[in-house]
Amino acid sequence: MRGQAPAAATLAWFDVSGARVQQPTSALRSALSVGGGVWHARQSVGVAAEGNVTVATDSTGAAQYVLRTMWLPAAFARTDFDVSATTNSLTFPGRYGSRAAAIRQSFNAASFQLSVLAGAGRTSRFALDADGQRVGAALAWERRSSGGLARLGAQVTHNRTNDFKLMEASGIVLERVVPAYTMTDRQIDAIWQQGPLWLQASRAWRNGTGATLGKVSAFHLSAAWTVQPSTTLIAQVGEQLADVVRGVPQARYTTLGVRWNPIRPSTLRRDARALADDRGGTSAVTTVPEIRGDEVLVQRRPGQGDLVISIVAPADATVDVATSATDWAPARAVREGERFVYRLTLPSGAHRVAVRVNGGGWRAPRGLAVVDDDFGGQAGVVVIP
Repeated sequence: MRGQAPAAATLAWFDVSGARVQQPTSALRSALSVGGGVWHARQSVGVAAEGNVTVATDSTGAAQYVLRTMWLPAAFARTDFDVSATTNSLTFPGRYGSRAAAIRQSFNAASFQLSVLAGAGRTSRFALDADGQRVGAALAWERRSSGGLARLGAQVTHNRTNDFKLMEASGIVLERVVPAYTMTDRQIDAIWQQGPLWLQASRAWRNGTGATLGKVSAFHLSAAWTVQPSTTLIAQVGEQLADVVRGVPQARYTTLGVRWNPIRPSTLRRDARALADDRGGTSAVTTVPEIRGDEVLVQRRPGQGDLVISIVAPADATVDVATSATDWAPARAVREGERFVYRLTLPSGAHRVAVRVNGGGWRAPRGLAVVDDDFGGQAGVVVIP
């Protein structure tokens, strides 16, 4: 943390891990990931290159490539710069994937570190290109002892993206049609190391700002145990927020893996582990062009979308649906099996939708972000690009 580097050192690692991953609108699936990397430091400069390939049980494949550089211009400063590419279906980087770059400038004083960061990326998906940007700041406190480490940190970032599929799949929507989503993320994290044991925990919160609606939270827990000088076991569980820079969707994950270090100088053990563990255990880039919830399904085409409301209610119930697209004129849902179903084609724009059962209060269908309607009740929001 204090910006010190060995005169020259090289580190290499090889990872194999298995995971269970579930995105908000997808089924739970298993995945196998294989990857590795190399890190070389000389005087005040360090360079790392790593990559991994993931194959899931639904035949979805993905790959990630990262080039990282570190520069220590002074004992109190450190500059990190990353260039990365993620791909979907194992295609060439940039096709049906993302290209991103990020920079972090850190300044150290005693046991504290202040950082400013920025990142930008472009994602290609379903013949559409989307852009994302991030700026922020972080503050961390660190204390080292013989064979041990304790670290506490907090970070705030401002995010902007026009990737509506990525956002709405994680419950973030627009109140009205605007060029992009804007959000504020807050995160706290803690790291503890003693001898061969490494523990990490973090918690993150995302709030929509401006015309963006929705609140999302996520957590991460990981543990690493060095069973031999060259072998480390790693376990991770949590949920990641959708990454607006790399186009990676929100997902819950559980992973178990092993890392082998054929070249493992003691001066770089901690840095190498941090380089690989910030991936969060999920590298597949897979999203769906629809909104799917307990009571709603929205399938979109260029310029319009098909809305399906599906409510579970007793056979003798009455279910009404009202939308801003029809000037809030209530329409009666039709019973199909155990559900009452209502279908409507929506034009491009932002729309509000409300439902009621047996003449009760209007509410938002489960699966949509909730806002106030025009009559003192609540409604859900659907945006058709």
